[in-house]
Amino acid sequence: MDTDKKRGFLCVIGGTIMHLYLGCFYLWGNIQVYITSYLHKHDPSITLGDTSIVFPIQTITQSLCMPIGPLMMEYLPPWCACFIGGVIGIGGVFLSSYVTNLYAFIFLYPVLFGIAIGFSYMVPVVCGWEYFPQWKGAVSGVIVAGFGFGSFIFGFVSIAIANPDGEQADLKVEGGNIFSPESPVSSNAPRMLRINCIIWSLLLLTSLFMIKKNKKGNFSTQTPNLNNNKSISNQNAVTAPPISLKSPKSPSKQPLSTPSAYISKPSPSLTSDLKEPTLVEAFKDYRAYYIWLIILLSSSYPYFIASNFKTYEQVDIHDDRFITLVGALGAVVNGLSRGFWATLQDFFGFKRVFTCLLVLEITIAFTFVAVHKVKFLYLIWVLISFSTLGGHFSMIPTLCAKIFGPNTGGKIFGFIFTGFGSATLIGWFLTKAVSHDKISYDSLFYILGFMAGIALVMVFFLKDNTIVQKISSNSRLSHEKEGIELTQRLLS
Repeated sequence: MDTDKKRGFLCVIGGTIMHLYLGCFYLWGNIQVYITSYLHKHDPSITLGDTSIVFPIQTITQSLCMPIGPLMMEYLPPWCACFIGGVIGIGGVFLSSYVTNLYAFIFLYPVLFGIAIGFSYMVPVVCGWEYFPQWKGAVSGVIVAGFGFGSFIFGFVSIAIANPDGEQADLKVEGGNIFSPESPVSSNAPRMLRINCIIWSLLLLTSLFMIKKNKKGNFSTQTPNLNNNKSISNQNAVTAPPISLKSPKSPSKQPLSTPSAYISKPSPSLTSDLKEPTLVEAFKDYRAYYIWLIILLSSSYPYFIASNFKTYEQVDIHDDRFITLVGALGAVVNGLSRGFWATLQDFFGFKRVFTCLLVLEITIAFTFVAVHKVKFLYLIWVLISFSTLGGHFSMIPTLCAKIFGPNTGGKIFGFIFTGFGSATLIGWFLTKAVSHDKISYDSLFYILGFMAGIALVMVFFLKDNTIVQKISSNSRLSHEKEGIELTQRLLS
């Protein structure tokens, strides 16, 4: 194995390690009851209804900061971008363990930790792509798997510290049950956060030594086949000329100004190049907003489950360890299911697969209230709910790349990603309505299922044809000149 591959594997492993702590994004569903019990002990007015805003704020902050990490890599080494994110996020969570004011906690935990996730999430993925450009899907899958396992691992770490004896929450407050001020669980929450932060710091420092850019760079690119969502090699890509030790008279060496020295011959199978729309042109297409609305409606249910599975079931299933296990397994399924849904999308297309996902989600939402008191069925229903959330994250980016092209589509997805954050706010408003007796918990599930039903109808009318256009001969010549100039700069 050559040195580059070794460094590439180390980079992927380091990215997976880093995502173990970033994956604690989903930990809040498990520890909310502990943190709320601690804050309620110092301020009896604080309830689960108040702390339920933490997850939406964390999601929105992450979505707003997602583009910053790759941008920082243009000016800073990868380890520096990840280190800055780690200091902000881990430092914020550590400091939050010393505050008892709700607003101070909200700033230190969800805001700063959300920033850290946004800064660091894509950095190891992009670095891994540089080493294995032909295996981008596999690289992303391995690294993001750590995101799912992070909440799984630290869910058990957290309950072992905060509630080692398996006490049950018995104090009824707005939004569910918490632990009474006399319970040791209410006092263990700060120590739980600090120990988690120490472990996160060790994971971060370990990963920083492993995540590095490929110094050799990579001049080849890949263009997706926009007809079937599968990637093919772009044989018209700009490539660096091979290094030659022959004399200048050698016919194999061509002048720098000759296009054929840097532009490989067009493949007979590819009759034309493709031109992506600009970001402005993409935003003029109604589908950017149409997909955003679909995401808002369809992801509200799985996001509600991700953030409220524990507080909802504390009333009926009095087993803190079991509910913690459910949430931990849910986070793993969220990560692992992404490859499953993405593979189905490759074979059957977005509309068919996403329609099946929504039918499954609607069925689960409308039947949840009938099965949630049975432990085994509750486990299965929650895991399926997490799976549908994973499907959203794996299928929507590919859809954006198909419609708008890989580069512009990635930027459009940054905008569409805010729909996920908005979906968490819907769950929060509905939860507040339940806590104020405006609606029942049963009605909440029906509302979320109905919203997913509207999204299902919208998917039926969605036109997922690409707006990427063929380049005319004059435009192509212009692009070839740009490619020559780019290669000259890279080689200078």
